[in-house]
Amino acid sequence: MGTVAKKPTRKKDQDTFIEQAGSNLVEGEVKKTKPKKAQIPVIIPPLLLKKLDEHIEESMIGLSRSAWICQAIKEKLDKDS
Repeated sequence: MGTVAKKPTRKKDQDTFIEQAGSNLVEGEVKKTKPKKAQIPVIIPPLLLKKLDEHIEESMIGLSRSAWICQAIKEKLDKDS
């Protein structure tokens, strides 16, 4: 995903800006971009967090705490659907 640029004021800068607008296209196809993720505060009791960290470390699955929590949420949603 590209960076956000200020609106150009000079004609030359405007042309460059417009050319860059299509820079996410590759041979007529849009490049795949990572979906944005929302950051939300979640309150987790310290003991539960400690157990989670120990579980992740012991299982050696290589997931971050955040990724593990997202995976657990998805599995629960899939199971309940």
